[in-house]
Amino acid sequence: MNENNVIGTKSKIIVNNISSGSNSTEQQNIEALSPAVLDAYREIGARNAIGDFKLSVQAIGGPGENSYGSVLKVLLTPITRTHPTQKTLRSLHTILKIAPTNPARRTHIRVKDVYKREVFMYGSVFSEFDALSRGRTDSPFSVVPRMLYASLKDGAEFIIFEDLSSNGFVINSRTNLPTYDLVVCAFRAIAQLHAMSFVLQARNPQQFGDLVTQIDDNLFTIDMGEVTLQFGKKHVRRTRHMLEADIEDNDEEMRQTSEVLEALQKIELNFQEICLDAVNGAASAPYAAICHGDFWNNNVLYEFDSTKQHCAINAKLIDFQISRYAPPILDLVHYLYSCTEKPLRDEHFHEFMQIYYDTVTKIIRDYELDPRVLYPETIFRQQLHRFGVYGFCMSALSVPFFLLAASEIPDLDKVSEAIRELSSSSDDSDTDEPKNGFDNIKVQKICKNDKKSLSPKSQSAAELVDEYDLLTERTLPLFKRRMIGNAMDLQRYEMIEAIMKY
Repeated sequence: MNENNVIGTKSKIIVNNISSGSNSTEQQNIEALSPAVLDAYREIGARNAIGDFKLSVQAIGGPGENSYGSVLKVLLTPITRTHPTQKTLRSLHTILKIAPTNPARRTHIRVKDVYKREVFMYGSVFSEFDALSRGRTDSPFSVVPRMLYASLKDGAEFIIFEDLSSNGFVINSRTNLPTYDLVVCAFRAIAQLHAMSFVLQARNPQQFGDLVTQIDDNLFTIDMGEVTLQFGKKHVRRTRHMLEADIEDNDEEMRQTSEVLEALQKIELNFQEICLDAVNGAASAPYAAICHGDFWNNNVLYEFDSTKQHCAINAKLIDFQISRYAPPILDLVHYLYSCTEKPLRDEHFHEFMQIYYDTVTKIIRDYELDPRVLYPETIFRQQLHRFGVYGFCMSALSVPFFLLAASEIPDLDKVSEAIRELSSSSDDSDTDEPKNGFDNIKVQKICKNDKKSLSPKSQSAAELVDEYDLLTERTLPLFKRRMIGNAMDLQRYEMIEAIMKY
């Protein structure tokens, strides 16, 4: 265990690490606590009448596990009180999220924007929800942790939250598929977020309007990264090829699946347009809501009962860095397509949807409002058919990552640097030839598989995606099972008609 003494003007701090098995990692954890971070903990301590204290630091997740920066568990243990007469002080359990410093990675994931978005959600949106629910016992807003401190200083952003694990909430491992009880709890939690958005819109439309104008999408934009776009297209195309290979010798299956295959080709060719249409909240108003935006397994914490069944009984939401104003159905299909498999959906899909909608309507009624006006069930069902394809698009972007073990995740700094080099090369090019030493034979193969011509920039991006192919001998069968199941559900849940309009 490493230990440093940090002397400040207001208090003395002892910093140590909970061993991670790596001296270099332990030292990095200590170095992550910059003077600004230490001053933030001094302020948090002062608010709680704590004088000197000890910080115990432990990393959460391995390299590459947290694309938006480093996440540390930090336990603040009081050593002295600010007043000797005060009662014994309790330790404070916190989560510290620190932005990455690599310039290429900061540009690629729009670090400034995503940290600003999360602070905005807590400081502006959730504060409004808290005000609406203050003093209520029926439907209080209670599905997010408290934000204790935030700094948006350029190049050194960080946020400190309460650590919900100290209250018994735990994460479901990224590689563990959610079970029925986990999905139900997650859907009830996201329903509370969406319902409060509808309540605020009804109670204070001007304030609601001011908020949503500040929530432009951080992920899908007109100028979204070409590598991200080609990554999604590649995995849609791969799914189609796998499905074609499975049924090529069976005329009956080919006939039954032809609609799905055509839909997959439409999704590949119109991937960006489909996603841009989905996230356009203004086009769905007044039946759009302030959404999570990154609603998947690892951004939900669960509380379990103490019985032998050990079932989830409650859930809370974390990580609001790409929250958006959009149709609420986007959060639901994102979670179901990215985190669950077809057998669970076959059995419970409609039940999950009904549990979600019933929860939304109950909360709206608790606030003496009419859900038939604010979010009619007919609109909810229409949004499912119209925008359900968004869930498939998100699975094409996310499932390849979710299947990886921590040790298999590529170095995100190196990938971002490669993307920056690609962008610079593409921006400087005024010819039709791919630059940066890419293999023209491979590019031609990509163009053939894509069934349409790619611009030089797109060709280079597709080549980079191939270079960092995430699927391995171990994960390829898992990818095939999950993505073909996702594709078949486009047909099962009547989402294909909307896709064919592109």
